[in-house]
Amino acid sequence: MEGYADLHVHTNFSDSVYSPEEVLIHAKEAGLAAVGICDHDSIGGVQEALELEDKYGVEVVPGIELSTELKNMEVHMLGYFYDWKDKHFQALLKTIQEVRVWRAELMVVKLQNLGFNISFEEVINETGSGAVGRPHIARLMLKKRYIKDYQEAFDKYLKFGMPAYVGKYEMHPKDAIAQITKLKGIPVVAHMKYSEMSQAEFEELLNAGLKGIEVYHTMHGPEENKKYMDVANKYGLIVTGGSDSHGPDEQVGSVKVQYSVSVERLKAERKSILFGSR
Repeated sequence: MEGYADLHVHTNFSDSVYSPEEVLIHAKEAGLAAVGICDHDSIGGVQEALELEDKYGVEVVPGIELSTELKNMEVHMLGYFYDWKDKHFQALLKTIQEVRVWRAELMVVKLQNLGFNISFEEVINETGSGAVGRPHIARLMLKKRYIKDYQEAFDKYLKFGMPAYVGKYEMHPKDAIAQITKLKGIPVVAHMKYSEMSQAEFEELLNAGLKGIEVYHTMHGPEENKKYMDVANKYGLIVTGGSDSHGPDEQVGSVKVQYSVSVERLKAERKSILFGSR
C-alpha cells in the first residue's frame, strides 16, 4: 500500500488534548493512510479509534507506550498489534494507572514545596478522562504562567534529576518487551534520543526480543534520523516513526513514515508470530 503513517499518537485517554475521533480527523486532514494510537500505559483510545476508522478512511494501528527505566534512564517501549483485550494485561495497566496517580500527587507536593500554587485537584481537572501524567502538570504550570513554554516544565522541574521528579512504576525495558511479546505484539523502542543506552545495553534488548526502532520522531533531526536508520539496517529492525502528538504543539502527521516500510513490516511480523514462517 502506498502512503504514509504516523505511528505514535496519543489521545485524551492518556495525556493528549485530542479525542480518538479528533486524532482521526487530523490524520485524514494530513492525508495519512494509517495512524498508531499509542497512549501511555492505556488501551482506552484503541477501541474507540477502531470503531471510527471506516468513517474517516484512516487505518488504525493498535498500539501502546509503556514507560520503563534502565539504570535511572527513561526508556519508552511501543507495542503494536498486540492482544490489547487480554484481561491480565488490563489488570497490569490498572495497577500502573494507580501508581501514576500516586506519582502525580507526590510531584504536586514537591512543586508546592518549591513555592508553586498548584493543587492536585487542578491537575486532575486537566486530565479529563485520561490517565494523569506529567504533561497535565506541565499544562497547568503553563496556564498559570509559571513557565514560558511547555518544555520548560520538564527541563527545570519534571524530568529525571529535576527537583519535582518522582519515579514511575518500576518496569525494566526487557519486562515491557516480554509483556508485548506475550501478547503476540511487536515491541519497538521509542525516541532513542531521550535514552543514553550503551551498545551493550541496546543489544540486551535485542536479545530480549526487540523488533523495531522509532527512527523518525519530533525530537529527531536529520542527524538522529540517519543514526537510527543505520542502527535499524545494522540489526534488521523494523523502522517506525511518528509525531508523538499530544495536541496542536505536535500535530498529527507532522512526522510520518512510509506505510510500506513500517505498517506492512509490522503486519508481516505479526503474521509470522501468529502463523510462523511459511
